[in-house]
Amino acid sequence: MMNGDATFVAPATPYGHSGLAVVRVNGPESLAVVQKLAPKIKGDDRKAVLSKIHTTSGELIDECVVTYFKSPKSYTGDDMVEISCHGSPSIVDILLEQILSFGVRSAEPGEFTKRAFLNGKIDLIQSEAIASLIKSKTSKSAKINSNTLDGLLSKTLKLLSEKQISLLGEIEHALDISEDEVSEKFLDHCRSEISTLKGRFDDLLSTYNVGKLLNGGIYVTITGKPNVGKSTLLNQLSGLEKAIVSNQPGTTRDLVEVMLDLDGIPIRFVDTAGIHHTDDKLEKMGIDKAVKMIKKSDLVLYVSDDINCKFSINYDVPYIKIINKIDLHKSTLKDNSIIHISAKNGKNVDILLKKIKKALMINTISTSTPHLTTLRQKEALSLCLEDLAAALQSLNAGRPNLEIVALELRTSLNSLESLLGKTTADDIMNTVFAKMCVGK
Repeated sequence: MMNGDATFVAPATPYGHSGLAVVRVNGPESLAVVQKLAPKIKGDDRKAVLSKIHTTSGELIDECVVTYFKSPKSYTGDDMVEISCHGSPSIVDILLEQILSFGVRSAEPGEFTKRAFLNGKIDLIQSEAIASLIKSKTSKSAKINSNTLDGLLSKTLKLLSEKQISLLGEIEHALDISEDEVSEKFLDHCRSEISTLKGRFDDLLSTYNVGKLLNGGIYVTITGKPNVGKSTLLNQLSGLEKAIVSNQPGTTRDLVEVMLDLDGIPIRFVDTAGIHHTDDKLEKMGIDKAVKMIKKSDLVLYVSDDINCKFSINYDVPYIKIINKIDLHKSTLKDNSIIHISAKNGKNVDILLKKIKKALMINTISTSTPHLTTLRQKEALSLCLEDLAAALQSLNAGRPNLEIVALELRTSLNSLESLLGKTTADDIMNTVFAKMCVGK
């Protein structure tokens, strides 16, 4: 359980050797604790000071840049000190050990960001964007998450929330006067407003698949019989010698993965063991892994080097049929469902990539529009939409009951507020922050 009043510490940079490392101390005692190690620090707000830091026994730890952020003008909204030292794990460990010796506790995962959320510096959507931004795999993913952190999605939802609150106020005012005297013109106005809101929320919900793909990536599995050129194709796609290529069948016995940026979408291409009957235990293990990978893939590239291949594919996964080694074939099949390539020299691989994009429905992605990026966001907005749809259905009934419509609008607003984190249950909120790294 996090104690909001306690002072806590954590490294804000990954563990390892680097030019610099940053240690964060947050809480009411943060400045006083750091001053015990560096007495020359006076506590000037947001002023970076070069200072030598010593152990309690007087031994020099390092010469560091220390910056004090006075509440509320800090990342967390609390008093916070950032210590930039040389990026040696030994220095960071000694620094942490000394700070912890004064009764400071170690930060829990995501605790710095949780304090920022609890202090009203950011909302829950922006909190999620921080974790997503850190894990961004492509420039487009980083841009969308950066825009979300900047408040693009939150501002859009708040604007729609205000429109919903305004409509709810109109309905409740009409109820206060007399439900029997509500005109058909006012009911049409309510229907129009709710339909417009529902359309805007539908548009937002449709962005979830793109947001999920940007942050989670897509799995494309390369499969087929042994020695048909699967590993050569992976190497050609990646431009690297990631997979061992050999004329001997069964060379690939484990999964070999490469992540590529395809129009801003991170695509994970996975080379697998050739699927065939074998008595070799290691090959069998590789084939089992291949089958499991195929079943969880978003797309399968089924490769053959046989011009007469029948492509008997029994997996419930979208697939592309490929005949490799076109450079060795005298003719090609006139079948638009089959792509003829040479993985060795790259012939028609560009056409294959276009077909992959089409199969995965990868279109031009706008980084200037808001996107839903987490399952929590999708589920909350789906609930909001369900109640809006119910409100619209009630309005379209023979004799609309405005009290029921108002109730459904309030329930929809509750889902919207949980999306922003205003009324989110503690267990859901804690799950969001627990997925973050300790120093964030």
